[in-house]
Amino acid sequence: MKKLFVIIVMYGLFMAMPGTMQAQESHGNALNAFVKFGDNSSISANYEFAITQDITVSPEARIWFSGKNDLSIGARGDFYFDRLFNLKEPWDIWGGIDMGFIVSGDDNKDDFNLNLHAGVEYKFSDMFGVILELGGGTTAAGGIGIGIHF
Repeated sequence: MKKLFVIIVMYGLFMAMPGTMQAQESHGNALNAFVKFGDNSSISANYEFAITQDITVSPEARIWFSGKNDLSIGARGDFYFDRLFNLKEPWDIWGGIDMGFIVSGDDNKDDFNLNLHAGVEYKFSDMFGVILELGGGTTAAGGIGIGIHF
């Protein structure tokens, strides 16, 4: 099941290359890196692809600082509320869901995670922003990070 999920995610990423996506000025084509805190302290990164003006999807990887989990590989989807709230640059507000497989050193201990999250970003320039994100679920944690927009 884990291998099938990874194959589906990878196939989707190759099919959704930036040239085939709807161009957007503020959402998508962004690399986001986080330091997550709380009971699930970790680092994570994702790369957003725009699906519509308000929706992005991202492959995501996460590495824990300590504990039983070594690595999580999965995907996330986000809905941006900027148009709904008539929010202007430099701010972005979103909510979404992320899911994936927790891969530990022992192949028999793989697990599936599912989380909800909400976040806000303040962009210092067209290319860089600072992100605050909160979440809840099986492996969720709040975090602070940076966004690099291409």
